[in-house]
Amino acid sequence: MKQVFSLRNAASSDLCAVMNIERASFEPDIQETEAVFRRRIELFPEGFVLFTDSAGKTAGYLCSELWSSIPENPADFSVGHDISKMHRADGKILYISSFALLPEYRGCGNGARLFSTGLSFIKKRIQSVQSMVLLVNEQWTGARRIYDSYGFTRTAVLPDAFPHSAGIVMQFTSE
Repeated sequence: MKQVFSLRNAASSDLCAVMNIERASFEPDIQETEAVFRRRIELFPEGFVLFTDSAGKTAGYLCSELWSSIPENPADFSVGHDISKMHRADGKILYISSFALLPEYRGCGNGARLFSTGLSFIKKRIQSVQSMVLLVNEQWTGARRIYDSYGFTRTAVLPDAFPHSAGIVMQFTSE
């Protein structure tokens, strides 16, 4: 049975649910902190989307920032980076800083569907987006399949982006 989800922008009151998803989705050494998520919600609420199931449970999130250019410095992609250093309200590049679903919602097409729906939700509100970029761990084959299927292509490899593995920078440019 196909799961039905609702989408809405996150608020500070959602931080507990976001942190539960973060802890269930990522190893401790690559988890964002509550302070990082709070700052992302404060600076760019339009770019922070929550997915809730039909029972009202928060199932996942997608958060992003707007950039004027793709940075040369790999540290700008790092876990815990400060959104205020790169985010520009008039930016044309949507940087997808994190996307996660609780484990019980994975493996049945929800990831690809919610990634696509989440990006559409953001782009309806931020119509200046011309390009999108993200960083994915080279070992996360499921996530990479989602991004490949959406049309993202590999543009760079950051050898030390994650503990014990490289990160792949992927980009999608609108026609």
